[in-house]
Amino acid sequence: MSLLQRPLEEQLELASRTSSEDQLWELHTSPYMNVRRAVARNNNINSKIADILITDPVLNVSYMAKISSKATTTREFNFKLTQCVLCEKDELTLDCLKCESITNNMYKK
Repeated sequence: MSLLQRPLEEQLELASRTSSEDQLWELHTSPYMNVRRAVARNNNINSKIADILITDPVLNVSYMAKISSKATTTREFNFKLTQCVLCEKDELTLDCLKCESITNNMYKK
């Protein structure tokens, strides 16, 4: 069974903890942004995966890949990054809908 056919929680667990380059390679193509973000933050990724994820259309993913020690390319962000993009919370426990930073700012006028 492909890793991408597994439930989100299993993909997140593997993306965060695996040291297998083959598993990380497969998971970097996950349709789930949080899985790709977890791959980008995994210290066991290689430079090829980091450099691919730098070009991810989701800023939460590309920023984490950019700050990876494995990245050999860079990406310029010509605008202020939001708290969501800069968030350091572990993807396994991340629940953006319950984030105080978001909920506190949602109702400000």
